[in-house]
Amino acid sequence: MVLYAQAAAGSAPTNYGRAGLPLVNSRLWYRAGLCDAMIGTQQIPILVKHFAEALEAARWPPGACLFLSGHRSLPESVFFSPAAIATVPHLIAMCGAEPSPPPDRDWATLLVGNQNDWDLLPRGLH
Repeated sequence: MVLYAQAAAGSAPTNYGRAGLPLVNSRLWYRAGLCDAMIGTQQIPILVKHFAEALEAARWPPGACLFLSGHRSLPESVFFSPAAIATVPHLIAMCGAEPSPPPDRDWATLLVGNQNDWDLLPRGLH
C-alpha cells in the first residue's frame, strides 16, 4: 500500500464485487477540485486516512486508488479511480467529486493504492 508516493495511463474495469453482486465494468473516474468549497488541501490527510480505512475494510479491491493532481507546490484535485467508486461512494459525495477523465500522469501523485495502479493512468502519445 502506498499512502504518499511519487510520479505519475486509461482506466481499468472494476473487478471487485461484493457478496454476490455482479461486477461493474466502469471506466469512470471522479474528480474533486481542491479549490471547491467541499475540500481543501488541509483535508487531504483526513481523506487519505478514511480512504485507506475503507479500502482495508473491503480487502483492498484491485485498482481502487486515490490520486492527487497538480504541480508539486500547488495541488489542484483528487481523483477517485473507477474501482474505488463502489467502496467509497460516501467520500466521493462528501468531496463533491464529479465524473472526469483520469488525471494527467505527468502531474499525478498516488496517495493511496498499489504501485501497479499507475498503469490505470493514460500514457502520453509520442
